[in-house]
Order: sequence, then structure tokens, then C-alpha cells
Amino acid sequence: MNDGAQGTAYIPSAAEPIREFKRGWRVLVASFVGIGVSSVGLMNYSAGIFIRPLEAAFGWSRADIGASAILTTLAFLVTVPFAGRLIDRVGLRIITPISLLLYALGIFALSRMQGNLALYYAIVVAMTVVGICSTPIAFTRAVNVWFEQNRGLALGLALTSTGVAAVALPKFLTPYIEANGWRAGYVLLGLIVLCATPLVWLWIRDDPLQEGAQTPESRSLLVGMTFLQARRDHIFWRLAAIFFLVAMAVNGLIVSFIPLLEDAGLGATQAGSFAAVVGLSVMVGRLLTGFIIDKVFAPYVAATVFGLVAIGLLLFALFGLSLTLAAAVALGFAMGAEVDLIGYLVTRYFGIADYGQIYGALYSIFLVGAGLSPMIAGLIHDTLGDYQAALLGASALLIVASLLLVGLGRFPDWPTPLTLRAIK
Repeated sequence: MNDGAQGTAYIPSAAEPIREFKRGWRVLVASFVGIGVSSVGLMNYSAGIFIRPLEAAFGWSRADIGASAILTTLAFLVTVPFAGRLIDRVGLRIITPISLLLYALGIFALSRMQGNLALYYAIVVAMTVVGICSTPIAFTRAVNVWFEQNRGLALGLALTSTGVAAVALPKFLTPYIEANGWRAGYVLLGLIVLCATPLVWLWIRDDPLQEGAQTPESRSLLVGMTFLQARRDHIFWRLAAIFFLVAMAVNGLIVSFIPLLEDAGLGATQAGSFAAVVGLSVMVGRLLTGFIIDKVFAPYVAATVFGLVAIGLLLFALFGLSLTLAAAVALGFAMGAEVDLIGYLVTRYFGIADYGQIYGALYSIFLVGAGLSPMIAGLIHDTLGDYQAALLGASALLIVASLLLVGLGRFPDWPTPLTLRAIK
């Protein structure tokens, strides 16, 4: 592993964690808002709300509508390496607001559809491509550069906006669409993105030393491995395996959680209330995990979280509905920890120089697992008649991921821009 940055003599003062939030709160707010209105927040958690209105309006089947998720995942996988490189080289303040504006135009385009399914697919793919530079790839990079002592907590705070979207959109957007129609729903989402864009442009910054876009000086202070160096490092592939396994274990069960509970005898209202617990647990899990990994070696924290989730799912498989609440909390904690940890561990192991490309590559692998998992869970149900094997399989995958985490080595001592400036 590249240890060329080790041996730095800079030691942060006791007041540094407090100063980080005082210095970086605007970047943190911009990242919170940006992630919340991005495709992983606004569009991801509103997609289900539009299924029945689009079905009624155009006669599309739910499979037709659901196929758009596969297309967007494929578009993300193809474009994310280029997006990561663009973010690393051009800078956030230039590229991210442009990405948000183009993404908002895509949402407005959805509101004008007239029933052509191929056009619908084209719009959602285009939205993915133009909006990719305003996803967590961009905003977690900003948080990682601005926060060191409180990096985990700051990432958790920024990413909780997806949990806010998960709770707020079904509550408020659903009745709005019922009263005003699905076209008005898309217009409202587009306006939300447009309103968020000026705040992101004003407050997002590439690093604490530069007020504008990156310069050769600021680029020289963003140290770490290149993307090619990272790909040759065994830690990269171990992390890829870990997050693929976690996505395979967790995402399919989250998608299947309500039908799983209904199959077990719960009514739709009860099942929905437990699904809400999952959403709240995602937010709590992100904040709690983020806080703890700033104090304790992150791979050990992650191994503990995923190990406990594995035990919870195993007990739920064995003892059924009596442990539904525990299973809902466990799934939420696992989902809350996974994306936080990708960004955190990338900076700790590989530095920040090519963060966008390295994070994007690992996140793409995570998305492959996340995309396959619901299909495999559904196949298990269709073949065996229940989700018992899916629960047991998820538990086993999480145990393997925990063991891989325990075997990760220590972090290299990559200095941040502020520590390098302090040395100079």
C-alpha cells in the first residue's frame, strides 16, 4: 500500500473538531440539501408514488415502469467512472450546479410525457447521466475534504437527507398527486431541485483553502492514491467484495419487507408502520455509525454492526413476527451504515486525490449487488414459497462481510489540505 504520506507531524488541537463544524457548516448544509434532492433521494423515494398514476394514465404495466430502474442502474454504471474523473479534475462548484439544473430539466420533461414508453425510458436514462455529478459521489467528496476529526459524523449528517426524503415524500407527495395529478407532482419535484441549486452553488466548496474552483495549488494539497494505484491494491477489492455482499444481503430484504410481513399475516397498515421504522432506523444508523467511527477503528465498528444485523435476521427467520421490530431496526441500521462507510473508508485508505473515481467504482459495484438482490429475493420466494431462505442467506452474507472487515489493515496517514497547510 502507498504509505508515502505517513510520518506527518501535525497533531490537531483539542478544539479542532469544534472548529471543523464552525468552518464547514455551509458545505455540510449544501451537501445535505444536494443529496436530498438528487436522484438517490428525491427520485428514488418518489418512484413508487408515481407507479399507479402512470399505470392509469398510459396503460403501462408495472413491469414496464419498473424496467426504468434497471436502465438507470446500467446508465449509472457506465457513466460513473467519467463522472468521478470530471468531479476530481474540474471541481464541485462548477460541475455540481450544472448537473442539478440539467437533472431538474429532466424532471420537468417527465411531466410532459404523452404515453410513449420508449421516450419515458430515454428521459430517465438522460436524467441519470446528467444528474450523476450531483449524487453522493460529489457531495461526500466535499464533506470528506472539509471534515477530518468529525468525518464520520459529518457524512452521516449529510446522508440523512435521503432518510428525510424516504419519510417525507410518501407523507406529503402522495396526497398532493391525488389532489393535483401526476404531472403536477413531477413539476413540484423539479421546482424543489431548482430551488436547491442556488444554495448548493453558493455554499459548496472543493476544499477549505480555496473559495472558487480547484487550482493547481489546491490540487497539490489533495493527496492520495491515483485510481490506477487503488485498483492494484488488495484493499480496494476487499472493500468491493464487502459492499457487494452487504448490498446483496440487505437491499432485497428491504424491498421485500412489506410483502414478507403481509405473507406472515400482518395487515397492510401494520406492515407499512414497520417499513417506516426501517426508514427512521436508516437515519439513526447513519448518525450513530458516523459518530462512532470517528472514535473507534471504522472496520471494527462496521463488522460489529453487520454481525449484529446478521444475528437479528437469523433470529427473525427462526422466531418470526415476534421479532419484527428488531428486524426492521436491524435492516435500517445496515442500510444506514453501508453508504456512509464507502465514502469514509475510501478517504481513509486511498486519500482524496482521485476520490470521485475510486468512490464511483466501489459504489457501482455496490449498486450491482443492490440491483440483483431484490430479483434474487423474489426468485427465492417464487421458488420456495416464502422468504425464509432469503433471510438465512442474508445472514450468512453479512457474516462473511464482517469477517472481511476485521481483516482490513490500518489506515495510512493521509494528510488533509489543512494539515498540509499547517506543516508548510
